[in-house]
Amino acid sequence: MRAFWLLPLLAACAGGGGGSVATLGCGGDVRLRNVGGMTVEQAYFSPAGSSGWGPDLLAPGTLPPGGSQVVRAAPGRNAVRIIFANGRAAEMPAMDVCATPSLNIEPTGLLASR
Repeated sequence: MRAFWLLPLLAACAGGGGGSVATLGCGGDVRLRNVGGMTVEQAYFSPAGSSGWGPDLLAPGTLPPGGSQVVRAAPGRNAVRIIFANGRAAEMPAMDVCATPSLNIEPTGLLASR
């Protein structure tokens, strides 16, 4: 009977820390690579379940063709929205920034990778 007082403590340690196994040790850093021919003016990462896009992670700068920049998103799954200089947008509905911390911005769309 004495060992049962440990059960709540063990349960809290196992899953109550707020982060899943996939996000432990993940700071949310994402390397954006513009491999297309158009400047990226804005980049937004919105955590899963959020209702808005939040701040532009490139502000006050931009990402020129051939450029690369590290931005910080919320660890875990994020929706991604990229706005180009011509106003066109590209979106990815679910990018796990811990599993795939690199995002190629290509003329045909967005490609997440390790």
